Amino acid sequence: MFNKIFFTLILLQGFILSGFGQTAAHKPADLLKILKASKTTYTVGNLDMVIPDSKYNITNSANIMHEDSNGQFVAKKVVLAKGADSTWNEAERLFKEDSNYKEARKVYRDVLDIDPDYYPAKMQIAKTFEIEKDYEKAEASYKQAISKNYVDYLPHQLIAEDYLKEKKYDEAVDEISVASVLNRNDTSVSADMNKIYAKTRMKYGDWTFTPQYKLEKGKTDAEISVLVKKGWYGYAIAKAIWKYEPGYAQNTDATPDNVTLIQERECLMNLLAGQDSIKAKDTDPGILALADAQDYKLMDGFIYYEILLPAHPSLVYQLPNNVIKSIRDYAVLGRGGLPPKKK
Repeated sequence: MFNKIFFTLILLQGFILSGFGQTAAHKPADLLKILKASKTTYTVGNLDMVIPDSKYNITNSANIMHEDSNGQFVAKKVVLAKGADSTWNEAERLFKEDSNYKEARKVYRDVLDIDPDYYPAKMQIAKTFEIEKDYEKAEASYKQAISKNYVDYLPHQLIAEDYLKEKKYDEAVDEISVASVLNRNDTSVSADMNKIYAKTRMKYGDWTFTPQYKLEKGKTDAEISVLVKKGWYGYAIAKAIWKYEPGYAQNTDATPDNVTLIQERECLMNLLAGQDSIKAKDTDPGILALADAQDYKLMDGFIYYEILLPAHPSLVYQLPNNVIKSIRDYAVLGRGGLPPKKK
């Protein structure tokens, strides 16, 4: 059974895009024309400080699912059906106090007879098999839990550990990367991701995307100061136009439902266009990852993983599973350097 759980999603609704495509954005030459025709004065100067990385500690909980409701996903907390509590408690006692794993499995299955949707019982069954080192059966139970609720990060994280023990490295990378998308700021997921990537000889990129610019108003609303570090000019100018140019958003493809995603696409495209060169030795790792994302048509994955989900991890519950998988593909590319598999 499932009960609705309410998140602060009113703000987040502006992040959702119908479809996960790459919408056209204004190029640097277009922005230059806008600047020339503008009644606002934009003054560009050198940023003489380093913008610090943002620190996000908001995490998602286990036992949360999403459900399609009239074309929009609604997040819900997973709860046990009435009448199954005593059976669940007995299974937990057999597992955790008596270490009687065979009997515990039987009682967890009794729980599932009462409430077939309560996939945490599948996860507990998997854990009993793990203790007995029967990883094949553990993996099967975790897969059943994932099939019931794809957006719970925990079964993805746990099955990734089993895959690692079985040296199924491709599967381990896929599952821990999904877990990272589903719980973007969780430190245990990040640690497991680092460990699993290292085992597969992938280098985990531990960095934060931190644009190096500041926008400040002058004496009047028509005077804007754009302070920027080398390489960030195109991004900063695009941000300034979006923020201060009257009517600009209305003249783009943006709608109230996709304005943030459209804006970020345009700003990031101009960031790449403004690079003198893209070299590993002298370029921000975030820009290198962005260039790879553009090459593999995973720009939206970059935006979600590096910009939107760190600040608003519960946004993931509003995304369809195919979008989550596409963000996973970006994570494997951007953080591990492994291009997407050919389909």
